[in-house]
Amino acid sequence: MQNLFRHLHVEPELAVELLALFSRMEYALKVSDFAVGDDKTVAPNWDAFANAVNDDFLAIADEAVVEARELLLQSPPRKQVLLDGHVRFADQVINTKQRRTQQLLLMVRTVRNNLFHGGKYLPNGEQEPGRDERFVRASITVLRACSVLHHLVRVNFEH
Repeated sequence: MQNLFRHLHVEPELAVELLALFSRMEYALKVSDFAVGDDKTVAPNWDAFANAVNDDFLAIADEAVVEARELLLQSPPRKQVLLDGHVRFADQVINTKQRRTQQLLLMVRTVRNNLFHGGKYLPNGEQEPGRDERFVRASITVLRACSVLHHLVRVNFEH
């Protein structure tokens, strides 16, 4: 299995931790009334959750959380796009019309998408040494901090 991670640029344990944490968070959101969908599909409503916990999240003064916020919002992860028939990475622009936590959780989802939808295997992926790992660690920090801010989400996340 280690061979499958050889081009990932992130330690396998770290990638698996993000996968498990993200999966658990999506479950907790969906069963805690932060869901959108119908009788054919359901998805977590990240934006509604982000807006509900925005003030509490931004009040967190823990150094690791502050650093994670700054990294993800000041140097956002790039997003995969299809340009002239080739998969490329494009810069993302922070939407200042959205609340900060809403935009931050979008960046966390971008990190997850890049990692788990194969973007980090692309030969023209991020080239800055350690950048991918910093984004994964920051995303883990943000998700852990957010998971305890809403009572029902916390209960469903932990149980």
